[in-house]
Amino acid sequence: MSIRALPIILVVLLPFGSLEAAAQTSGAPRELDRYSLQLAAGPLLMSSGNTLSAGFGVSPISRLDLLVTVERDHLPFEREAYADGFGATRGGTLTAVSGELRAALFPPHRASPYAFAGIGAGKSRPTVNAMFPTPIENDLRTVYFGGGVRVPVRRRLSIFGDARVMLALEGDDSLLGVWPVRAGVVWRF
Repeated sequence: MSIRALPIILVVLLPFGSLEAAAQTSGAPRELDRYSLQLAAGPLLMSSGNTLSAGFGVSPISRLDLLVTVERDHLPFEREAYADGFGATRGGTLTAVSGELRAALFPPHRASPYAFAGIGAGKSRPTVNAMFPTPIENDLRTVYFGGGVRVPVRRRLSIFGDARVMLALEGDDSLLGVWPVRAGVVWRF
């Protein structure tokens, strides 16, 4: 290689090196870390129910995730006796597919608080028992928002915990509030 070719090679390669360095310093996800799989479970506040969820995400930039999540919330049947009668809550299962936008303060390789919001749709199946013998299936629409903390464990593995407020519209006339608290794991690839 001649000495005269060195400046030409540097001029050609310099922009590629500076782009890669800029991507690394800006915290942009590497191409292999752009996608994620997420699993979570936890209790529902204000009831003895529980929540399970699984999601697939894509990160257009390092601090932003777009997720498609399938969630199942179980609300238990509850009966409470009073001196002059009783009250009962039917309970049931809420299953929804939602789109979620999650924004973190720091990139995935650092511990970070995050906030999120989402909307979803699915089905509600109230409990069937001796008190409520008729099976029912309702259309379900949800809106939710919340926040949490993500902590990296290894290069592509993180754990997280979050809490949210979810408003669920069952059918055309029943609005309920659900407060899931979850802990989960995220694998990025």
